[in-house]
Amino acid sequence: MTLLPSNATKYERALEKTCARSFSLPVLINTLRNPFKCPKETLPWLAYEWSVDEWNEEWSEEQKRQVVAQAIAVHKKKGTRGAVEDAINALGYNINAIEWWEQSPKGKPATYQLDITADGRGVSEDVVDGLLKVVARTKNTRSHMSKLRVTGSVSETFYSGACVIAGDTVAIEPLTPEDIETSGVYVAACSYTIYESMG
Repeated sequence: MTLLPSNATKYERALEKTCARSFSLPVLINTLRNPFKCPKETLPWLAYEWSVDEWNEEWSEEQKRQVVAQAIAVHKKKGTRGAVEDAINALGYNINAIEWWEQSPKGKPATYQLDITADGRGVSEDVVDGLLKVVARTKNTRSHMSKLRVTGSVSETFYSGACVIAGDTVAIEPLTPEDIETSGVYVAACSYTIYESMG
C-alpha cells in the first residue's frame, strides 16, 4: 500500500521504501530522546546532543542518565551556584558551595569553598578530579576555589543483640542412711464373751 500518486518518480518510491523500513526498527524513536527510557548504548549520543560538558565512561548507568536528564536545567543557569550544585547532585553527591562573602571571616573576593559529602561509595582521587572538572565547566569564570572539603557520610543499619543464660547445677544422689531407728507402740487387746442359756 502506498500513499504516493501514480505519477511518483523512482526517487520518491525508493524514499518511501527506505522510510518504511525505519519504522520496523526495534528501537522506538520516541524513547531515544528520553534519558530514562533510551538504551544505555545511546546515552553518550544523547549527552552530545544536549551539550553535556563533562562525560565519564566510568560513571554508573544511573549517574549517566541523571547527568543527561539535568543537562538542560544546568545550561539554563550555567555560571551560578545553583548550576554547580545541580550538576554535582546529578552524580549522586551532595555539595555545598560557600561564596567568599558567606564565609566567616569573609574570604578573598571572587573565591568560594566547596563542601562535598560522600556517601557509602567513598571518594577516591579520581572521583574528586572528576567532580572538580564538572565544577570548572559549570561555575562562572571569575570565581576561583580557595578550599575543598570532602566529608564521608555512611548510613547503615546496625543490629546488636545479647543473650544471657543463667542456671544452677543440682546433683541428686540416692539416699544412704547411716542409722535406721524404728519406733512404734505395741497394743494388745483381748475380749472375753459369756453366753448363758435358761430353760
